[in-house]
Amino acid sequence: MNTKTMALGAALFLLLVAGCGGDKKVEPVAVGDMEEYRDPGFGFRIKFPQGWLSNAEVGRVRFVNAQDVDKKFLDPTGPYPNGVAIGVVVTTTTTPGEERKRIVDEMAKSGIQLGTEEAITVSEKPAHRVPYTARYSSSVMMAGEHVYIELDTLLYDLEFAGFGDLATAYKHVFDASLKSFALPAAVAKGRDETLPSETYTPGDTKYFTYEYPENFNFSNPPKGTFEFSMELRGYRQDCSIRFDIFDAKKLTVEKVFDQNRGKYKARGTGKATIGGAPALYVAYAPTPQVDSRAYFAVHNDKVLRVSMNWYKPQEKEYILAFEKIIGSITFK
Repeated sequence: MNTKTMALGAALFLLLVAGCGGDKKVEPVAVGDMEEYRDPGFGFRIKFPQGWLSNAEVGRVRFVNAQDVDKKFLDPTGPYPNGVAIGVVVTTTTTPGEERKRIVDEMAKSGIQLGTEEAITVSEKPAHRVPYTARYSSSVMMAGEHVYIELDTLLYDLEFAGFGDLATAYKHVFDASLKSFALPAAVAKGRDETLPSETYTPGDTKYFTYEYPENFNFSNPPKGTFEFSMELRGYRQDCSIRFDIFDAKKLTVEKVFDQNRGKYKARGTGKATIGGAPALYVAYAPTPQVDSRAYFAVHNDKVLRVSMNWYKPQEKEYILAFEKIIGSITFK
């Protein structure tokens, strides 16, 4: 990480929320609804304000609520809107303590004014909070903080920053995001890490809440004619669970099931309960090595279809995980 990058406030690690120009005072921003992000590689989790845009890759995530404001951190005196930012970067290093010291020293050398370092606890781990201020002109000032967590071979760098008074205005939002940060749970010794985790994470949609194994990854399937579609995948690409919402058109779950079961080469059918509502499912096998089920439930004149696929040799582990997910669903 070079001096120019640090002088600009680690711009590549941040995206911004639009704010007021200059140093104009702004009112404190209340903590509203939050969304959770989980890193697909390192497995850390952090919440950010609902509606912010995100840009992520393994080990690095950035959030923003508007277009172009990220350019303010790249060019602080440029014609871009002010804003605030939340970012997380994970660095693999055999000396995380030395890497943290190097980054902080480079910030100081670049002219960034550092505040008093504070020892805090984040995700049950000791951490270092380093506040800073960077002034680029009489009317352009950025303030924020880095929070560093040192593990055996990893350095986590959480950053919260804003221009003008926005960092102060968003303090409660920053604190809520920091409090939500969670490191991945340790894997039981000797356990196959590719199987569904025994640690579950809460999830939230417009239609229902649920829980899922923390090592499952989200994908965005094309929703087509559905109102809503979401998919979670395990380590294997042939092991997944998908949720689709569509209009029930005043039909009962039995009628909905009758209309849809013909789309599957059924090997059997069964009954279940989803979110307190009666459900019916059809079992089928799309390939010789994969078994599947499709569940149908009706709530508030909306059909929830849950489709699950699993690798036959690992059926026991995946069925257990999928049934836990279904059992955790609560309709809104």
